[in-house]
Amino acid sequence: MTTKKSFSDIYDALQDAMRRNNSVSIKYQKLESTWTTRTINPKRFVVLPERQRTKYGLIGVNAFCHHRQDDRTFAVYRIVKLTTQSQLP
Repeated sequence: MTTKKSFSDIYDALQDAMRRNNSVSIKYQKLESTWTTRTINPKRFVVLPERQRTKYGLIGVNAFCHHRQDDRTFAVYRIVKLTTQSQLP
C-alpha cells in the first residue's frame, strides 16, 4: 500500500490504477465540505461538467464506487489522499 497526497502524485496513481485495473482508496472532500473515504476502480479521466469546475480544476475521474455500487465521477482536485490497493483478478 502506498499513500499519495500531492495533485500530481494522485493523478499519476489514478492513471497507474487504470492501467493495472487496481482499486484505490480515496479521502474525498464533498461539496458540502464534509469528508468521505471511498474505494474506487478508476476507469478514465473526464472533463468535469461546468457546475463542478473551479479555479482549482476541471479534471474528474470516472470510477466504479464500491460504496455506491455504481459509477461515479470524482473531481481530482477534491481527492486529498489516495492509497493504492492490491491488484484485482
